[in-house]
Amino acid sequence: MTNGIQITKDQILHLAKLAQLDLTNEEVDKFSTQISSILQYIDKVKDVKISDDVARDFRKINIFREDKNPHEAGEHRDAILEEMPQIENNLLVVKKILNN
Repeated sequence: MTNGIQITKDQILHLAKLAQLDLTNEEVDKFSTQISSILQYIDKVKDVKISDDVARDFRKINIFREDKNPHEAGEHRDAILEEMPQIENNLLVVKKILNN
């Protein structure tokens, strides 16, 4: 590994725990190397020289068009609900994926 940003095996294990992933030792080594390489590549962005005459107008603008003929709210609700495998009180029932 060259100089620069490196992610440790402990950090990989912490990320895996947060993502609820079981990784082998080989995967931890592989991801540590790969993610470190990606972070080093991304770190090169700070070396990009920007001249003072570059416009820096980062205001948020709405780039979306106005809807010309929007449908009525709820117009397709019944058809969508009919396609869902399990509904309760007009809501889709899904498997719990987060622990509280």
